[in-house]
Amino acid sequence: MKNQPSQQAAFEHLLDISIQLSKEEDTDLLMEKILLATVEVSNADAGSIYLVNAEKELEFHTIYNKSLKLHLGGSSNSAIDFANIPLFLDKQPNGIAVVAHAANTGQVINIDDVYATLPFDFSAARQMDSKTGYRTKSMLTFPLKDHTDDIIGVIQLINAIEEGEIVSFSSQVEQQILSFASLGAIALTNRALISNMQVLFESFARTIAIAIDAKSPHTGEHCKRVPELTLMIADAVSEYNEGPLASFKLSPEDRNQLSLAGWLHDCGKMATPDHVMEKSKKLQTIFDRIEYVSAKMEIASRDIDIKFHEKALVALKAHKVVRIKQLERERDVAQKQLKLDRAFLQKINVGGEFLTDTQERNILAIAGRYQVEIDNVRRPLLSEDEITNLSIKRGTLNSEERKIIQKHMDVTLDILEALPFPKHLSNVAEYALGHHETMDGKGYPRGLVKEQMSVPARLMAVADIFEALSAADRPYKTAKPVSECLSIMSSMVRNHHLDADLFAIFVRTKVYEKYIHRFADPKQLDYVDVESLLM
Repeated sequence: MKNQPSQQAAFEHLLDISIQLSKEEDTDLLMEKILLATVEVSNADAGSIYLVNAEKELEFHTIYNKSLKLHLGGSSNSAIDFANIPLFLDKQPNGIAVVAHAANTGQVINIDDVYATLPFDFSAARQMDSKTGYRTKSMLTFPLKDHTDDIIGVIQLINAIEEGEIVSFSSQVEQQILSFASLGAIALTNRALISNMQVLFESFARTIAIAIDAKSPHTGEHCKRVPELTLMIADAVSEYNEGPLASFKLSPEDRNQLSLAGWLHDCGKMATPDHVMEKSKKLQTIFDRIEYVSAKMEIASRDIDIKFHEKALVALKAHKVVRIKQLERERDVAQKQLKLDRAFLQKINVGGEFLTDTQERNILAIAGRYQVEIDNVRRPLLSEDEITNLSIKRGTLNSEERKIIQKHMDVTLDILEALPFPKHLSNVAEYALGHHETMDGKGYPRGLVKEQMSVPARLMAVADIFEALSAADRPYKTAKPVSECLSIMSSMVRNHHLDADLFAIFVRTKVYEKYIHRFADPKQLDYVDVESLLM
């Protein structure tokens, strides 16, 4: 009964250590804690912990020696310059190094005196002892196994101490250490699994973005650049200590979530039809129908000539020379007008500039000016669908196609809400879904107003729009000067589409300069009148 309090205290101490191990997130510090805990529990004077690396070697992670006041690796800030220990020599298991033998066989090796033990090579220990005056004697070496019974590392304890003297590691201590080491191995495995799952998910998110960018050259590397610009803006806002956003500070956890949100922000575009995403011209479907319109205009040109020849023949038979000259002038005027109309339609088909009311009326005039016969059917030069698409006010997408494009945010919403994000990634969906919302609640997919969105969600819109405006690799438009990009964004601020405070920091800290140098063409950088943008 005398030993019961001490046993209870020892149990509680082990329990406390186990709890600490389960909370440690840094793998290097976790390994150090495992080693120091085993040294403490076994009352050893020294110890080392190794991890099996990808090259099938045992790599030192922490070395600790009380008597020599030696602490390398882990939290010591002192590097370990000892060579790794190979598990195999000449393709055969390394049976010379005791730690390699323990890793290869899974055996626990308990040695009373290393100087009197064969077949292991302890020459390195002897050399170290001769240099330091230390005496390596008793040694306990045991493997660390994961949940699949694979060896992930080795712990080696040196010189058990009892009443100031070096003694052997008892079988009781050996059992205690092995039980505790199992807890340490579980903690190490759990940390590795969590880390691997995090890396896997981040890689998966990047892969989705790369696939979407590869799907269409018209998006360039949008999905790749938006996360980068988002973090640039977030860091600038976090470091800006003035104004309404002075209290915003980006934690490492939030930064990680924001990065993931950036990679996933357009994941719904996987479901966007190629012919809509690829539509770089107003008349484009599977092919650019401007060629079809041009072919119909060739028919119209032929009809003008046929009509001229028919009337000229009648005039010629009637010996009306003046009439023939008049018909020639009419034909030339008609052909010249047809040529101008063709050039006009080809120009507005590009969709780069805003379509004026005058231009829209001209489209209708052209549609009514010509009739062509195809398959013995007379029809207007332009169909209703062609008129609708050529009359698009801005860009290349008609109203139905814009709805299809906007639908990608509904798909993104469905995907992100279906993902069971863990607690530390619980804000990813909210951040990712914010880049098409506006401050006045007229955005999509959820129609949120400014007060309903977090700062990271609002700043994603700034990143998304500036990337799209400044992109230098879109085949359907030329790269805009930075001053023009910022002017457009300034008008979006005035129209309550973008957050005014975030835009002000974006402009004042010149985040755009850093971004342009890294991801666009430095020639786009021109004079920016900051104050006029923020009026």
